[in-house]
Amino acid sequence: MKKVFSSILVVLFFCNIVWAQENQPLKIFGSLSTDQRIITGKESEWAWNENRLSLKLEKKVNRGKLYGEIWVRNFGVPNFTNVEHLYNRGIVDPFDVQVREAYFQISDIFIPNLDLKIGRQRIAWGSADQMNPTDNLNPHDLEDILDFGRHRGSDAINLTYYIKNDFSIQAVFIPFFQPANLPVGVFSDAIFPSFELPADTNVKINEIRTVIKKPALKFGTNSTVGFKFKAFVKTVDFSLSYVYGYDGLPFLTKKTVIPIDPIIYPWTWRIDVEAELSYVRQHILGLDFSTNIKGVGVWGEAALFMLGDDVRDSTIVNSILPLIPPEVTDSIVLNRKKPFLKFIIGADYHFGKSSYINVQYMHGFIHERGAKELSDYLFLRYDFRLLNDRLYLAPISGAVIISDWKEVKNNYALVYMPQISYYPIPEVELSLSYIWLNGKGEGLFSKIQDYDMFLIKAKFAF
Repeated sequence: MKKVFSSILVVLFFCNIVWAQENQPLKIFGSLSTDQRIITGKESEWAWNENRLSLKLEKKVNRGKLYGEIWVRNFGVPNFTNVEHLYNRGIVDPFDVQVREAYFQISDIFIPNLDLKIGRQRIAWGSADQMNPTDNLNPHDLEDILDFGRHRGSDAINLTYYIKNDFSIQAVFIPFFQPANLPVGVFSDAIFPSFELPADTNVKINEIRTVIKKPALKFGTNSTVGFKFKAFVKTVDFSLSYVYGYDGLPFLTKKTVIPIDPIIYPWTWRIDVEAELSYVRQHILGLDFSTNIKGVGVWGEAALFMLGDDVRDSTIVNSILPLIPPEVTDSIVLNRKKPFLKFIIGADYHFGKSSYINVQYMHGFIHERGAKELSDYLFLRYDFRLLNDRLYLAPISGAVIISDWKEVKNNYALVYMPQISYYPIPEVELSLSYIWLNGKGEGLFSKIQDYDMFLIKAKFAF
């Protein structure tokens, strides 16, 4: 069913391109970029290698618009280990092609002021800068953990009704569940659920196998729906939203410990671990606003997450003796009767024409679920421009993260990311930045504190 739906959308998109040839000319724009990252330290490991062509197509047709975005990338480094790999061009020269968006939009489709957008589309909700607790329709694209706020497009039907100029009502239907994709490279384990071993210091893990329990592929039960009311009242933009769908990140819901015959490893207790991960339905109520107070931009978002079912964590420890039943423990990790709130509030200000400051406070990151697991994040950025805006400097850019206020010294992270960019011509950006990480505990940025790195980027827009 999913393939049929996606195929219909693609056929409609390209049929409309043909139909629209007599209308306004096709606009082609995009960018060509390279992103190189090198971990500092003794080994100086190459952490990221991405060369990307972002190609965007747009064509206006009568009351509608056709839009598409494609990424063509050379991504990663050759990962060959034997001669057979040399026959595989995808390994020797890794690349991929992504259809980020491909949709058709038409205005006044059934009645005046009713717009329809159908196809693969990025539906961005929220008012904050990059990090948006209310932005939950599209799956998170966590491939690059440092690219905050990135999402993939979803195959969706999107209706928006405009009431005069200051009010609108939006309804979105996404037929099929799409999970978030996890980080790759050195950050691959940054947000993967962790688990504890049996309380025996002599235990060694031989192998860890993971199993994903996917939502049932049924039309309706596998779908996501969303509604948003947006208004502009006395200089304040605000929205009320509701989303019902699956959490894009799975929960660790079952662990099965399988002992290995001690004859094979007589001096240690070795085990295999099978971890089962599951997706959970959730209701999300959202509120966001943005305004300007005497030149200061102010915004905020809050999202209340209510799970459809309890999230349970079961541990099954099998006995090495066949007649002894397994030891089973079961606990509720998240109670559906205990919703949790994520929020962010921020402000920015321009000093004259060249200086800019941005500060945000956030409670709860993407992968954090449950009131007791939400960390606090303070982001600060100050930048200024020189040489007629050709030189961009950000000497202050970073974050302070606290995971547990009762034990701050053992549950914190510090991130510092200064940046310098140069624009020799308006279409070209050359930038150099550095990421310094430090921290303790199990928080996201504490886990990756050993990956200080230089980031070298170049981008040409056309």
